[in-house]
Amino acid sequence: MSKLLKTAIIGAAAGAAAAYFLSTEKGKEVVQKTKDLYDDYKENPEEYHQYASDKANAYKDLAVQTFNDYKERFDSGELTKDDIVTAVKEKTDQAADYASSKLSEFKQGFEQGTLQSNANKSASFFPSESSAQVDDIVIDYQQDFLTEDEK
Repeated sequence: MSKLLKTAIIGAAAGAAAAYFLSTEKGKEVVQKTKDLYDDYKENPEEYHQYASDKANAYKDLAVQTFNDYKERFDSGELTKDDIVTAVKEKTDQAADYASSKLSEFKQGFEQGTLQSNANKSASFFPSESSAQVDDIVIDYQQDFLTEDEK
């Protein structure tokens, strides 16, 4: 089968799936929520930009704080390289498991005609709380490149 024919078949299947989803009640709700969100954004885009900026700064501050904490623990001998490697492997496995479970939820929701997860029935641009727990290790490789004067 030629590449063009495969692409045409995949495109037609994707278009049919999108048309079916958008013709269902849940699909119409998703479209309406998207329109409402866009209208809200058009009325006050600065609020959305400020929210994104605040979140980015909060994550940056958390990353710096976490890095400094782990650096102090490493410098004091409380942590070893093996401890850090083990922690990174564990966090990677946890992230992969989380992503896999969310993908499974998404697939189930799509098959049932809804994209909402069971835990979050009302989609909102501004979540009230974050359900993620942050206990990550951040390693700064730039320190090796600093001269003695810069340290």
